[in-house]
Amino acid sequence: MGVRRLNGLFLKALPFQLRRELLSLQRFIRNIPSRHFLAANKANAEDFPFTLSTAASPLERVKGAIEAKLQKGKEKNVSIAAGRINNTLVEPGEIFSYHALVGRPSRLRGFKHGLELRNDEESAGIGGGLCQVSNMLYVLAISSGMRIVERHRHGLDLFPDHCRTVPFGCGATVCYNFQDLRFENPLTQPIMVSLEIIEAQLLGKIRIASDPGFRVRIEERGHRFFNENGYRLRENFIWRIISDSHGAILREELMAHNKCRVVY
Repeated sequence: MGVRRLNGLFLKALPFQLRRELLSLQRFIRNIPSRHFLAANKANAEDFPFTLSTAASPLERVKGAIEAKLQKGKEKNVSIAAGRINNTLVEPGEIFSYHALVGRPSRLRGFKHGLELRNDEESAGIGGGLCQVSNMLYVLAISSGMRIVERHRHGLDLFPDHCRTVPFGCGATVCYNFQDLRFENPLTQPIMVSLEIIEAQLLGKIRIASDPGFRVRIEERGHRFFNENGYRLRENFIWRIISDSHGAILREELMAHNKCRVVY
C-alpha cells in the first residue's frame, strides 16, 4: 500500500474538524509559492463598462426548506463574502482565489452558522451557505472564458430545480482552506469581478474594459437520473461553446462531468 493511500486512510479516521485543520495546514504550505500570482487589488467599476458574464440567484431558493436560523446565518455569510470579493481586479495571467479573498469563516470575523455539507451529509457550521457564492463565481468564470485552475464538485444534489437558472452541476464547493475555487484570466485585458446583494438576490458580473470579440454559452448534455447501488443519482456533462461576435463557433470545451446522489 502506497504512502499516499496510507495518508488518506489516516485522515479519514480522524474527526472532521481535526482532519480539516490538517488539510488546511498542508494547503497553506503548498500555496506559498503561488501567492504573488493571486488577485488582491480592487478596480473602479467605471473602467469596466463591458459585461462578459452575469448571473443571479435568490438567497432563499426554496421557501422554508432550511431552518430559519440557518437561513438567516447563510444570508449574513453570503453578504460578508460578497463584500470582500466585490470589484476584485484580475490582471492578465493572475489567478482569482476564493479563499485568498474571503479568508477563514469564523465568529470573530462575523460569520454565522448556516447549512453546509460535511462528509456528504447536511450539517450546521460557521460559514455555512457560502457555496452560493462559489457556485456563482464558477458560473461567471466559465461563462466569460476564464481558465479553471481548481474546482471541486458537490457530493449531493440538495434541492429540485426550483428557480434554477443554470444547468445542474454548474457549482463549486469550497472548504477553508483545502478546497478552493480558482480561475485564471487568460485574456490580454484585466477583468473585474463584482458581487452584490439586491432585493434578496445575489447578483454577479465579470466585466472588462472593451469587447474581447468572443461570446460564450453553456450547454448541458447527457443529463439523466438513474439508480445505482440503491441510490438515486443524477448525471450530466457541461460544455462551453465559444463563438465569435457574429455567432460562428470557434471551439467547444468540456468543462465538467457531474455525477452525484439526489436527496430530494
